[in-house]
Amino acid sequence: MAPIKIRGIHTERDRHGKIRRYFRKDRKSHRIRLRGEPGTQAFLDEVARAQLGLTKTNEKAKSRKSILKTQGTFGWLIEEYLSRVGSTLAKSTRDQKRRVLTTISDETCLSTSETPLRDIDYMGLRKAHITKLRDQKADKPEAANHRVKALSALFEWACGEAGLSKLNPAHGVKKFKASKSGHHTWTHDEMEQFVAHHKPGSRAHLCFLIIRCTGLRISDVSRLGPKHLYCDPETELQHFKIATKKNENNTSTVIDMPMLPPLAAAIKGLDHQATFIETQWGKQYSIKGLGNRFSDWCNQAGLPHCAAHGIRKADAVIAAEQGATAHELMSMFGWEKLSTAEIYTRKADNKKLSRTGSSKLLRK
Repeated sequence: MAPIKIRGIHTERDRHGKIRRYFRKDRKSHRIRLRGEPGTQAFLDEVARAQLGLTKTNEKAKSRKSILKTQGTFGWLIEEYLSRVGSTLAKSTRDQKRRVLTTISDETCLSTSETPLRDIDYMGLRKAHITKLRDQKADKPEAANHRVKALSALFEWACGEAGLSKLNPAHGVKKFKASKSGHHTWTHDEMEQFVAHHKPGSRAHLCFLIIRCTGLRISDVSRLGPKHLYCDPETELQHFKIATKKNENNTSTVIDMPMLPPLAAAIKGLDHQATFIETQWGKQYSIKGLGNRFSDWCNQAGLPHCAAHGIRKADAVIAAEQGATAHELMSMFGWEKLSTAEIYTRKADNKKLSRTGSSKLLRK
C-alpha cells in the first residue's frame, strides 16, 4: 500500500500484527486513533476531525473533567482572552464580545459529529473554518461581520501579547457588504405611529420621550433617573447631567442639557427612586433587557424594522436640519469624533443646497 502523505499520520502494528493508524498534531498533543480505510472519504473526514482535536466518538481527547477549562480548547481561549483583556474594555463592549464569542463557541458546523466549537482545539482552526462560521450568519450580514471582527481580535491577541498561537485563522477572511447606514432612522410618521399606539402614561411612551428629548443611548436611558436632575442657577431651568456609558473611544463623556418641556411634563410626579424606566416589578432594566423590551414595543406598534437607536439618529438629523453645528451635535450626543457629527451636518447642508439649487434647473 502506498504511504499516506498527510502530515501527522503514523502507523504501527499491534501485538496481533494488525496495522493501526493514528493522528498526532504535535508532540504535546494526544494521538487519535484513525479507524477508516485509507483512500475513502470516511477516512478523510476522520482525519479532518482529528486535525480539529476530535475523536470519532464525538468526544475531544481530554484529561480533565471540564472541557471548557481544558487548556487548548476554543472555550478556554475565550475565557483567557476575556479575563486578561476584559478589564481594559468598556462593559458594553466586553459584554458584546462575550455574547458574540459565546454564540460562535456553540456552533457545531465544523464537526460532523456535532461537537460544539468550544470543545475543539483552537490550534486546528484555519481560514476555511472561520469562513464557514461567518457564513452561518449569511442572512444577517452585520452579525456575520461581527463574528469575523470578534474572531480576528481574539486571535490577534492570541498571536501577539498572549503568545498562545502562531496563526490568526481569521486573517484574510472578508466581511460581507452591509448597509453603511446602520440602524434605520425613524421618520416623523413612524414616531407618530408609535405614540399613537403607546399612550401617555405607559412605559413605552415614557421611554420613547426620554430618547427623543435627550438623544441618549439605550445604555444611558436605562440608568437615567432623579439623581441626574438639577436646576441650573443661571437659567433656573431643569437640566439632566449624566456620564455616558460608552463613546467611540470607550471612555465616558458627560452630557449636560436642559430638560425639554415634553419630557419634564412626563416625569413630573413620578414616584421612581432610582430610574425613570422601571420593570413591572419596580426594578431597573438591564441594558439588554430594555433594548429587547423596546423592540417588543416597536413590534406592538407595527414597526418591526425600528429600534431605539434609530430615534437617536433621527434626533441628530432633526437637530442638524434645524441648524445645529457639528460641535453642538458632539456636545449633545457625546461624540468625540468631529467626523461623526459632520455626517449629519453635511447631509443637512446638502438638503438645503438641493432645495435652493433646484430652481436653477429651469431657464429664466
